[in-house]
Amino acid sequence: MQYYYTTATFFLPSPSDTFVHVKETHTNTKLLLELIKYEDHKWHICGDLKVVAFLVEMQILERCKPSTSTEICEPPVSNEEMVREEILRQKEMKASTASVGTQTISFGEIMDLLEETQAELKKIKATLQKKEFIPENICDDGKMKALTSFTRQEFFEWYKFLKIEKPLSLGSKRRPIDRFYMFIIKLRTGISNEFLSILFDISNSTVSRDFNYITEVIFSKLKMFPLFPNKNQVTQYMPPAFRMHFKDVRIIVDCTEFTIQKPSSPKEQQMTFSCYKNANTLKGMIGITPNGAISFISELYCGSISDKQLFIKSKLMDLLEPNDVVMADKGFLIETELASVGCKLQCPAFLRDKIQFDVSEMVSNCRLSNVRVTVERAIGRIKQYKYFEGALPYRSLHNVNRVFFIVCMFCNFHKPLIQVT
Repeated sequence: MQYYYTTATFFLPSPSDTFVHVKETHTNTKLLLELIKYEDHKWHICGDLKVVAFLVEMQILERCKPSTSTEICEPPVSNEEMVREEILRQKEMKASTASVGTQTISFGEIMDLLEETQAELKKIKATLQKKEFIPENICDDGKMKALTSFTRQEFFEWYKFLKIEKPLSLGSKRRPIDRFYMFIIKLRTGISNEFLSILFDISNSTVSRDFNYITEVIFSKLKMFPLFPNKNQVTQYMPPAFRMHFKDVRIIVDCTEFTIQKPSSPKEQQMTFSCYKNANTLKGMIGITPNGAISFISELYCGSISDKQLFIKSKLMDLLEPNDVVMADKGFLIETELASVGCKLQCPAFLRDKIQFDVSEMVSNCRLSNVRVTVERAIGRIKQYKYFEGALPYRSLHNVNRVFFIVCMFCNFHKPLIQVT
């Protein structure tokens, strides 16, 4: 067969020159079966393969027919090259397109859809991270102070200062700062473990276990810092009100009590009952410097203990030097004990058998009350941590001394009670 055109002649080989006279070798048979997609369709061949070859050849030659009269056909190629080119063309078409239902999507479009999906997943992940209850998502200082009693900057600086990232990374997959965040929220707000487990998406037992562990870690860190200042440091930062009338005061002491759950044992009920609070309590003593910094923290004792007994058991006198003055309330009957170590007691005057104070005693008591109120403010800061609000559960008393120490130390990292220029 011949096709004639105006500009060129295109020759088509006859069947006798191509598939019909192809030798029936294994390679040629395999090429023919691949061309008719035998593996895809699993056809049963009932006729002569040469007839099939002839039909396939005519199909291929029909595709080579020029579309215009000015088109020049390419020179004929060998039968094996023609078959290989057809197989390659079909494989490329199969690889470059994917059929989805009645639509056909190109490979490039699939890649674009994949990139869009990945971008959407990143946006969803970022949105979920913004909704997580982590310190980085609390952007307002007011909210951060309500949760932790610190501003954002103070919170992160305090975390870095403690250097607890390594120990808090042990035994948990949670971030160390998230564990510290949960701990300080528990102290500040006093909310239950059940509520914390909902906020942080962890179990109730994990909250309890983490709180006890973090208490041990932070207590061991803070215990290493020297708390009681020397006399020169006290004098250097002494407010003017003390310099004028109480320049020898080294420390101001006072007691505070925390209500606990009523013990089941009658003996423990008697030991912890406080006549002042009319409840079962634990009692502790703190000492502050004249400028308001907490410089001494005692352990907690049963609520029935007197101020004098607590002062002696606290061993504060071991830290005092001769000629030091201790300022206290009327309940501290420790003048004799202080005199034994060369120190003095500064406390309000007792009325005793008098009807009223004379002028000099009234002025002295007034001055003393004006400066001693600082220790009350320091205790007020401690009680801003709502962990001690309400009755402490009996099961949490095993580490209450450590928690009390940590809270008192936290108070020293707030702004000074008295600004000294």
